[in-house]
Amino acid sequence: MATLVVAAVMGVLLGRFVSAGGDAGTPAAVRQPKAQSIEQLQEQLRVGGENASLLTDLGVAYLNQARATADPSWYSKAADALHRAQALAPDDPRTLTGAGLLALARHDFTSALGLGQRVRALDPASPDALGVIVDAQVELGRYEEAAASVQEMVDRRPSLASLSRVSYVRELRGDTSGALAAMTQAAAAGSGSSTDAAYVRTLVGDLHLNAGDLDLADASYRRTLADVPDYGMAQYGSARVLAARGDLDGAARVLNPLVARLPFSAWVALLGDVDAARGDAAGAAHQYDLVRTIEALNRSNGINGDLELARFEADHARDPGADPAAAVGLARSAAVERPTIYAEDVLGWALRQAGDPAAALPHARAAARLGTADAVLWYHLAAAEADLGMSSQATADLTHAFALNPHLTLRDLPAAQALAHRLGVVG
Repeated sequence: MATLVVAAVMGVLLGRFVSAGGDAGTPAAVRQPKAQSIEQLQEQLRVGGENASLLTDLGVAYLNQARATADPSWYSKAADALHRAQALAPDDPRTLTGAGLLALARHDFTSALGLGQRVRALDPASPDALGVIVDAQVELGRYEEAAASVQEMVDRRPSLASLSRVSYVRELRGDTSGALAAMTQAAAAGSGSSTDAAYVRTLVGDLHLNAGDLDLADASYRRTLADVPDYGMAQYGSARVLAARGDLDGAARVLNPLVARLPFSAWVALLGDVDAARGDAAGAAHQYDLVRTIEALNRSNGINGDLELARFEADHARDPGADPAAAVGLARSAAVERPTIYAEDVLGWALRQAGDPAAALPHARAAARLGTADAVLWYHLAAAEADLGMSSQATADLTHAFALNPHLTLRDLPAAQALAHRLGVVG
């Protein structure tokens, strides 16, 4: 039976394999078993009438188009095609897998998990079903289950899809060297396509960047762009490196054409932060307004972006005219729907930014419970502790944050450095 080949390609704000304009996470990119254009599939359906297999392929093609263009309206088109396919073949594993991928892209992880489990029951050998299951389990905070599922996935076949997921599970648990090793194996197991190689090298760059090694990160992104010059993930990574090095003009030169072509909200937000750091308040305000517009468009096309928008609003909760209570509300909703360490972090950060560090602290601690080597998690924890007068704990956690990554993020670094000065931490 033909399968849908799943390769995680472009990052979600808070998960590696999920899409829809997120940051640092990744949408699931799907390749069809036969390379056919949207127009060819539409013509075949027009001539031959409704056909579940063709409708599934069309839905998958629409999902790819959403990833390629950052236009969320393609998700609505994918939903229509896959709904029609399911009406014709309600128990077809390929169609259900496509529906699971759509659910992941729309951040409906409970539905995605159910669909993945249903496919697995119908076709126990399906690697795609396990991919959907792993991604959904991760985004539902079911980390032990995800580890078991990804182990089963890699035991069946050590492939780019399985090994890249092994890498992410290790990364979540603070095992950066193990994550890099698995990603190196993923590169060796790749399909040979330039896009697969670009994807893996970019994620390697991200691992180096998150560990504070700008030179190795830059080398990974440069190698990717030498082979695939318009690879958006690598361009975004390069802009982050430039910003971390203090080359704000260089970062802006990369980001301006990138977000004009692919306006993912996290990338637009970074451009706003770059503009703000350059003293261009009007430019920053324009980009921040655009982030909110993008997330509204995402929601109108069935994408639940509460977590992504909550993070953005929490980061900006102390800007003039901001609404900290709205950020808290979004974060509370996201924490219910998507109970991950990153949802805990966002809720804790939103509460702290709204002036309630006591309520923030248990969430910030929960966010760090896996020992994830993400400097931002530890900085957020230290900030809440410092607000509560817990100086020794704040000093230890802020020291750990700077040890993990002295650059943090462009948005966080000035406040983190100010806190370090107060606490006597060398950053």
